[in-house]
Amino acid sequence: MKSVYGLFSLRNTAPRVMLAVLTLLLPFNATALEWHNGDWQLHGFLSQGFTYTDHNQVFGTSQDVSLDYREMGVNASVKLLPNLLISAQGLYRDTGASDALGVRLDFAQVDYSAPLLDSSLVLGVRGGRVKVPFGLYNDSRDMVWTRPTVLLPQSVYFDTLGLRQAMISADGGVLYGRYTHGEHRLNLEFMTAQPQDNVGGAPAFLTGMPNAQGKLDGRAMFIGRALYEWMGGRGRLMFSVVDLDRDFSSTSPTSPSGNIQATYPLFSGQYNAERWSLTSEYGWIDSKRSDFFPVTLKNTTESFYVQGEYRFKQDITGVLRYDVFHVSREDRDGKALSQLTGLPRHRFYARDLTVGARWEFARNFLLAADYHYVNGTAWLNAKDNPDLMNGGGDPNWSLFTMMLSFRF
Repeated sequence: MKSVYGLFSLRNTAPRVMLAVLTLLLPFNATALEWHNGDWQLHGFLSQGFTYTDHNQVFGTSQDVSLDYREMGVNASVKLLPNLLISAQGLYRDTGASDALGVRLDFAQVDYSAPLLDSSLVLGVRGGRVKVPFGLYNDSRDMVWTRPTVLLPQSVYFDTLGLRQAMISADGGVLYGRYTHGEHRLNLEFMTAQPQDNVGGAPAFLTGMPNAQGKLDGRAMFIGRALYEWMGGRGRLMFSVVDLDRDFSSTSPTSPSGNIQATYPLFSGQYNAERWSLTSEYGWIDSKRSDFFPVTLKNTTESFYVQGEYRFKQDITGVLRYDVFHVSREDRDGKALSQLTGLPRHRFYARDLTVGARWEFARNFLLAADYHYVNGTAWLNAKDNPDLMNGGGDPNWSLFTMMLSFRF
């Protein structure tokens, strides 16, 4: 076990190892491992990314071309009974300063469901380290195969800010129900859990202090999600909401303690035709930070994107997206926050025009690439870009990222 962990931790050799493994796998048509008529399954994936920026840094030293973007996972599921499923996933992930946790238990959950009314109504419960039901992509963002682009819209899914692990799973339980009537389906989910908010960039994001040192604790978070689907997913309307109340206990004389209350509602819509899909999500974070400073700080962010996908062939897809994040909905150009903090205006917004493509060029292999033209630096990570805290950073920059992935 130590030798495997040691291999994962060697940042300089991991890219070469990943590429070598992917190359060796090319001649084979690997499939998932299944036993007992599919009741026992084992899946896995290996993905190596490439990132380049002309200004600023994303996932490592991307101005010099960064290979610090890789994801490797193994997941298993066991159906002990027709309505009892156990599943878990171990993950290794590295994205430079945004995610240096290495090996972690991504999720491990027990799911029990009970069909009623001739199976038109299903009630169930999940418990353990459960995947967080939020938005269209959060609980299916594990690997690049389940994402529309290499990078999800960063206004909603904050990977570059180091929030992926805090968002994807939490320790608690989910109550859910599904009701189907003809071509209509309604899904409802309610979750209560302790978030993984002491990892990655979560402390800095929640407290508003880039160098926050301490521990977050407090009551469990509450999450609700309602989904209406028409014709098996041709049309989808969704509403998600997160309610958070956390206490921050500082361990540094330069970081005050305090309380954070936040509510994150998100409205989602999607239409899927035979050759094309149109997707959009809009949300905001209402936050109140108390006791950190002499006055209570309140703020409302704003996040939205519009995305179109076109399937040229069964194995080739193109994506076009416009993605916007404002640190303050009342100060979209960042002028007021710039005057208050002394930081440049571009630190308080990000407007991202993305063009992407995906090619499943062989069985179980995917090559995906995105080009982003970004105005603003609001979702850049200060650990990758320390000059941002001193007024540096370029407000207009380009990002190119590519990922090669194998799955079984």
